[in-house]
Amino acid sequence: MSMTRDAFTRIRDAIVSGGLELGEHLSEAAIANALRMSKAPVRAAFIELRDKGLVSVVPQSGTYVFTPTPEDVRTMSEFRALLEDQALREAYRLRRDAMFGRLIAAVDIMREAIPKRDWDGYRAADNAYHMAFLEECGNPYILQAYNLTASALEALRVRLQGGAGNFRERSFREHLEMLELLQAGKLDETAAVLRNHILIINAWMAGQRFSADRGTRKLKGEDRDYTAIFASDVSAPGRVSRSV
Repeated sequence: MSMTRDAFTRIRDAIVSGGLELGEHLSEAAIANALRMSKAPVRAAFIELRDKGLVSVVPQSGTYVFTPTPEDVRTMSEFRALLEDQALREAYRLRRDAMFGRLIAAVDIMREAIPKRDWDGYRAADNAYHMAFLEECGNPYILQAYNLTASALEALRVRLQGGAGNFRERSFREHLEMLELLQAGKLDETAAVLRNHILIINAWMAGQRFSADRGTRKLKGEDRDYTAIFASDVSAPGRVSRSV
């Protein structure tokens, strides 16, 4: 793995998992030091993260973790819902058995992760569940389009599930319900649950209050201790392995 890919993956995972806060300033030099590499691969990773919608690079100011608006979230989630609906239908038609095998495996991991409070494991299984639709649908362009906003939406869903409201338990129930409906051949009913499952992020987002001002986090990036955030190995269990 190249240093740039390593930096990209580890910073992305820290944003998605919540180790780095929405809107916080990121220090290129301090992150490079924590990752034990030069600033050049971190700088290149910031550009790729910007292209994925996970950071904003502000001239004369710095690099910040993204801060979404409700309209950003609405359009991204609607886009995801459209893509997954089509992927679900095509995967069911073309590669049903392979899809079911992957969905069942993902649900089993989620079921084991919840009582252990293994939220990294749960997140990885949640991703695997949805990727079963997208990767078994037979259309690589659907997956390519999905990857445009996947990481940003995942970062928001992690925060939703980690907050009040038992969203993680609801998430598991909906994954299980979709699997049971599919096994019964109820494709339209599955698609309806899937759409609600994706769009719940909009109701949560409406209750959030993110500052529109850059750099309002108490500590600037240079003062942030990144050591613990980037301490775990990039290949550790629970890390997101797909390229999004």
